Amino acid sequence: MSIGRKAKEYFTFNKKEKRAILILSFLIFFLAISPKLYLLIATPEKVDSKKFESAVKIYYAEQNKNSQKSEYNSKEHEEIIAFDLATNMKSDSFNQNKKIFTLFSFDPNTATEQDFAKLGLEPRTIKSIINYRNKGGQFKMADDFKKIYTLSEEDFNRLKSFIVISQPTPNKKMPDQKTFVTYKPIILDINLADSIEWDMLPGIGSYTISKILKYKNALGGFYNINQIAEVYGMKPETFDMIKEKIKCDAESIDKLKKLNLNTATNDELNAHPYINSKQAKIIINFRTQHGAYNKISDLENTDYFSQPELDKLKPYLSVN
Repeated sequence: MSIGRKAKEYFTFNKKEKRAILILSFLIFFLAISPKLYLLIATPEKVDSKKFESAVKIYYAEQNKNSQKSEYNSKEHEEIIAFDLATNMKSDSFNQNKKIFTLFSFDPNTATEQDFAKLGLEPRTIKSIINYRNKGGQFKMADDFKKIYTLSEEDFNRLKSFIVISQPTPNKKMPDQKTFVTYKPIILDINLADSIEWDMLPGIGSYTISKILKYKNALGGFYNINQIAEVYGMKPETFDMIKEKIKCDAESIDKLKKLNLNTATNDELNAHPYINSKQAKIIINFRTQHGAYNKISDLENTDYFSQPELDKLKPYLSVN
């Protein structure tokens, strides 16, 4: 067999071989252009700007904690991040409610009202913080900042990484020097105290505080500290522990919310903790049958109130 014939047979393919070569060529071509096709077809993943901003803030907060723990209380402190929440937002309604603030490390025990305002806190929240501090309250850890009931969870999460609680610098004393500390007792007016002040008393938790405030609103205010013992869930031993730390001033008693016996509706009367549904109906039926009440003691003629019940209820009633 000649060399030319051998070469011809070597480079000649049958149908199966030709098909295989064609398929292989197609696969090679497809693999070569697939990256470009992917870039043309694939939709770019949208970047969550809020998550990105949060990550940036946390990073800078950690960096700032490590390098500037002793500098945050200075007026010359470095501003870490300042940005407008309305950046890159095209919504008109959002732009109308945009909130601009500056983030920097701060100690909630010493920061000024101006510092809190720069951090983006609402005026009422700033007032609560200042009142809490003026009454002896202190933040011992970052999570204590959540005690401010007007502080939203969103604002706390935004500021948590920037809270740095400074440790008081101990005073140098002579070896034989004695220190005498005088503590000013906490006395709360039960009509004026807010949730933060109640939390400063021993044995009082958030659940009990919510019940106290709810009971005060239902009554229309307190006129005697013993009414705190009536609060649902208040244990006798807890009341005994706090009764020397609470008071009820005469000025507060004058501001009690009163029910007018001649105009109050059945629902208004029945909503008061000291009046049950049957007594509410009797009050209205009596004035319908006998005319307007001239004095509060007229309730004695209904025979549906005992003397102790009337004594408790009278501060909340009027006939004018």
